[in-house]
Amino acid sequence: MKRGWIYFGIITTIIFFFASCMSVQTVKVSVSEKSSPGKVYTGVGKSKSFLEAINRSKMDAVRKAIIEIIGRENERVNHQKLGELIYNSHNPNAFIFTDTFKVTRKDRVDNQYVVECRVSVNIQAIKDTLEANGLLGGVATKGGKTVKAEEPGGSVEQLSTEGLTAQERALINNYIKGMTYMVYFNEEGKRDTFYMRAAVSIANEYLAQHSIEAVDMEQIEKIKKDERDVYEEETGESISIIQWIAQKLNADVYIEINGETSGEASGDGYYAQANVTLKLYDPSTGRLLGSVPWNSPRTYSDVSERAARINAIQASVYKAMPIAIKQVRNYMLKSLRNGIPYSVTIQDTPDSRLMSKFRRKLKTRVKAVKTLYQSARETKYRVYFWGEIDDLVDVIFNVAETIPGLENMEQVMLRGNSVVFNTGM
Repeated sequence: MKRGWIYFGIITTIIFFFASCMSVQTVKVSVSEKSSPGKVYTGVGKSKSFLEAINRSKMDAVRKAIIEIIGRENERVNHQKLGELIYNSHNPNAFIFTDTFKVTRKDRVDNQYVVECRVSVNIQAIKDTLEANGLLGGVATKGGKTVKAEEPGGSVEQLSTEGLTAQERALINNYIKGMTYMVYFNEEGKRDTFYMRAAVSIANEYLAQHSIEAVDMEQIEKIKKDERDVYEEETGESISIIQWIAQKLNADVYIEINGETSGEASGDGYYAQANVTLKLYDPSTGRLLGSVPWNSPRTYSDVSERAARINAIQASVYKAMPIAIKQVRNYMLKSLRNGIPYSVTIQDTPDSRLMSKFRRKLKTRVKAVKTLYQSARETKYRVYFWGEIDDLVDVIFNVAETIPGLENMEQVMLRGNSVVFNTGM
């Protein structure tokens, strides 16, 4: 009997010990969640790839936060747009605090990994993204019907259009949606070139994901290397080579990225932060259109400090880009009230007087003409015109036919909002 009581006491002690351990663990999770800078959610992800399953579990937690912010019905109505902006992103870390991520279950079912997690979601980052894309504050309705939000930065309908005709609004909307962006880094800034190149690639990735035309970084660097003499001859270095390249490639906007990263090894992983600023310029004038600074949350990687820094840059750039695009589109709406700007390049222009006559005659048929640069090889104009680019081509041909020496002008190329002619001289 005594031996039985002894066994009972031992078993009771063991149970009490494990119960105490479980209690301590629960307290730890509670404290962590309470002190977290965001709000903790659980998520589940499934995939044949373990890493993809992890990412999907993070995004499932983000989705639950979005539902709580805008409501289940609004999330359902805008699910496709949310997919483009957030859900289909390759960077769920942009919306969470990575150092709070914990895997609570890991399994393999039917050749798929199943990952359950608990993570603190960056509520402010989500709200900023939703607000920048017109998805915060409910679903807009028109005529009793639900209207889905537009692409990042909003459309003309979401901006002020007082005093514009329906045709002018349509032209402006098409122009804004078709604008080409060129992204590069500030070569004079205090930064590590490797990380700034990564920032440019991330910004271009964001633009591509949202079907926004972007200039490839390799194309920029090839022109910098191969045509520096041409740049110096044409500009006398009166403008930056990046602005000149943006003009040459017919970019509507160029974005200059500058920033710094910091990182450290701590405990079982690596942590980093990034401070990034995006400056937005009009290539034709060099005018500053806007500036967006963004400081990333502290990001984590169990691979390397470099990976942690890349995560931090990605988090910053993905948050800054929709705000930058909105600033650009607001500016462009104001500037476009005088007509749609088109890039017109005319090759083989050795006679400057002849080109001056052409410019004066063209000016009477359009809203405005501005000479961007002129040389014997080519002359480039910014032409403001109410109409489609095909209509502008017809106007240019009509003007050329009235000027002796330009009757044989031919169209060489038309792409987007730019057109190239050759005088035939």
